[in-house]
Amino acid sequence: MQIMSSVVESLDKQFVKSIGGVLDLAIMVRLLEDTSVEFLPSLIEVFEIESAQRLENIQTNLKQADMSALSVEAHSLKGTSATFGAESLRSLSERIEKSAKAGDSATVESLVPEIPARLEAVVTALKEFSSKLES
Repeated sequence: MQIMSSVVESLDKQFVKSIGGVLDLAIMVRLLEDTSVEFLPSLIEVFEIESAQRLENIQTNLKQADMSALSVEAHSLKGTSATFGAESLRSLSERIEKSAKAGDSATVESLVPEIPARLEAVVTALKEFSSKLES
């Protein structure tokens, strides 16, 4: 933990502040300790692809009014977001999941449009973080 913590501490403070609003750096440090800096780009790529598919599935489920399937997809997005410390996306996904389980389609309809921007912010922050670690 000490090595990864010192790597993160060596990052530009303004950069850390900017991505800190999107990613929990303590969780990112734990992720890096469990994997490696070299493996991070591959993890990010898988996250980006799978999350885009989850978003597409959520949007399809919403159009079809399939709250059960939508809840499952939101649950999966919640889990992968938590893995990367993307609290805002995790929290949004959890609210969507709970609303879908409760059959509250009005709330789901109001929340789903927030996913793309939050997902994009997370992917951008992850790629920037990975890039900084590699340099």
